[in-house]
Amino acid sequence: MARIPTTPSPKTFAETFSADVRKAVTTAAGKDGRLSANEAKKMSLLTTDDRAFADNAQNFLKATGQKSVGVNALAESAKAYALRAAETAAGPDGKLSLTDGAKLPADLQEDFFMYRGQSVKEAKVALEAATTDLLMPSETDATFKFVAGKQLNGAPITEQVIREQLSAQHDALLPQVMYVSPDRVALKNRTPVEVRSFDDFLGRLSTEVDPNDPASIERGQKFANLKAALSSKLTDLTVMRFNTIDISTFIVGRTKTGELAGLLTGQVET
Repeated sequence: MARIPTTPSPKTFAETFSADVRKAVTTAAGKDGRLSANEAKKMSLLTTDDRAFADNAQNFLKATGQKSVGVNALAESAKAYALRAAETAAGPDGKLSLTDGAKLPADLQEDFFMYRGQSVKEAKVALEAATTDLLMPSETDATFKFVAGKQLNGAPITEQVIREQLSAQHDALLPQVMYVSPDRVALKNRTPVEVRSFDDFLGRLSTEVDPNDPASIERGQKFANLKAALSSKLTDLTVMRFNTIDISTFIVGRTKTGELAGLLTGQVET
């Protein structure tokens, strides 16, 4: 459900944003009224909409070099930052359209589309941010690509639904995800299909790390962040893997407004 008008003024967007930042940070900061870097990091693992403001808090602390920040100071800074950015994106007419929203800084786009009730675009921004520089580990390193289908109208997410709604996107994107022989790309020919638990699949990637390897720890944290982002933007999450050896892996769910959406990645298992 939209929380701001179709084309809000920069002031309306900034005031809505700063009010939500204040509320989210008040909860995360606890009794002392200050948000630390560690508390901001914990915000990024939330599965509620408060997660959307973690990047703003982390960016503020990084930019200022502060170890912590008071709730009021962060909320006022967030308001000024959002107002400046929104005025620039809106242009001469002083109104923020959906096109203008895409011109906002990366750490404001998810918030804008969330307020506009644009759940597919909201999910896209969040998931693309969570998968930046992230690779799916297997016998090859595969990237992640956002995919989205149509309104599900309450129907379950099945193999047939994925084939019907996502085949064209799959066939166009899979060569960008990982190398696959051109004659093996088409989803219509990819069998068998294996369904896996979302929690188990992402949980393993998040927790199976080498405690003595900083790169492994960092990758585990990134997958934990991705799991949180997926859980906050989509419901009925599932993992479906198509084919053997070079596997098309869909991590998909239902948006807040009922559309099919998620990620395509790949795995090689010989």
